[in-house]
Amino acid sequence: MIVIGETVHKPIPGYTLKTGNRPSGDGNPGGAYNGLYRSNYEFTGAGDLDECNGMTVNGAYAYYVTDSYPWIVACLKGTEDASFAKPR
Repeated sequence: MIVIGETVHKPIPGYTLKTGNRPSGDGNPGGAYNGLYRSNYEFTGAGDLDECNGMTVNGAYAYYVTDSYPWIVACLKGTEDASFAKPR
């Protein structure tokens, strides 16, 4: 759950299921976009979360697990903290 302003709610991913049919032939499965494949979705910014399934709240960026695609972290943003470096 996240708090945005005065509202508490589940974060909503920014991905949308494509409409129409997938290409067929040359190894493509064809058929309607039904959510079976990752390529059935496109990032549209329709929800609270960015393309990596994260967002900044109160100045801190975090990734979220959600009830719909992409469910988990979709990519990584930023640079790692120096504390993750291997000691020499």
